[in-house]
Amino acid sequence: MALRSGGRLVTDSDVRTSVAAHHPPVGGGWSGSDHQGRPERWTVPVPAEVAAELVSLAQEVLAEGTESGPLAPAGEVSAPARALAEEASRRLDRGPGFVVLRGFPVTEPPQVVETAYQIFGRLLGRPVSQTRDGEFLARVEDRGADISRPTQRGHRSASDLAFHADRTDVIGLLCVRSAAEGGLSRLVSSRILHDTIQAERPDLLAELYGCLPNDQRGEERPGTPGWCPLPVFSREGGDFAARYLRRFIEDSQRHPDAPRLTVRQRESMDLLDEILERPGVCLGMELHPGDLQFIDNYRLLHARTAFRDTAGEGAGRLLLRLWLAVPYSPALPAEYAALVGDTAAGAYRGGVWPSGEFPARVDLGAGE
Repeated sequence: MALRSGGRLVTDSDVRTSVAAHHPPVGGGWSGSDHQGRPERWTVPVPAEVAAELVSLAQEVLAEGTESGPLAPAGEVSAPARALAEEASRRLDRGPGFVVLRGFPVTEPPQVVETAYQIFGRLLGRPVSQTRDGEFLARVEDRGADISRPTQRGHRSASDLAFHADRTDVIGLLCVRSAAEGGLSRLVSSRILHDTIQAERPDLLAELYGCLPNDQRGEERPGTPGWCPLPVFSREGGDFAARYLRRFIEDSQRHPDAPRLTVRQRESMDLLDEILERPGVCLGMELHPGDLQFIDNYRLLHARTAFRDTAGEGAGRLLLRLWLAVPYSPALPAEYAALVGDTAAGAYRGGVWPSGEFPARVDLGAGE
């Protein structure tokens, strides 16, 4: 098709070239086929002495009752423990955007495991609340949640969870127990998704840089709408970020004041969904007890296959989840303020808070 503009014909090719120039490739992405079957590229063993140290520190904290709260600076740890945290942060910030630490201690009593995990997490960043109940450490397990209902949370369900992003900079998932069947973790590089669309359909990429309404699942700040406008892809101050949850976007339509999704917006999401399921795009991995997976939430999307638990009390799949604000996080566009609070690079932000209001600025210097 060609249209006349300023006395000349403007072709579809002209339009695509113009859009592609406005949203060039971001680069730096990876395909699942680059990493599948090569765990040595993305796993790091937890040294036995570090595991023992974290357990000992946790036991001391619990015995002395000196727990100073989730927002306290990290305590003193050994050079090997700090080196492990620094390596994890390096892979999140300047590597593929994810890492799995193998051999984290999970056979100790639950309180010791949870405390050791929180101690280590503070070496990477500062935790944020994950629920209106003020949970800083969430249990990812089947509690019978029905994710077809907009106000129920996926981490309390055994259902398949499509590719999505959470309300935080970095996600930590510590596997305590695996499922009897299923529960495969799936990761995908948001950069490769962006650049694939840029190469194939730059006209639809423009739709994904525009704002789409996102349902807030009843977790919006007081006095604000139950939906907020967010781009799937953004570049702010040179920083690239991505956030995509098709289910939340579709569920925004339950709010009468939310903009109606257009044919072009749905076409762009259909293409994104199709690319996500192409062979070799995502990386699938099984998490085993003692595996600690960290994910950069603005560079990767993550998903999980449905799972079936082993029968019996305390036998089902259990992952412990941390949401961390980190000092190397990207700048975000202003629209994100409704979802995360402070949008500046390296800010303390994100989470779901009991009051519905984001807390005051917190120093993110890890390991202080």
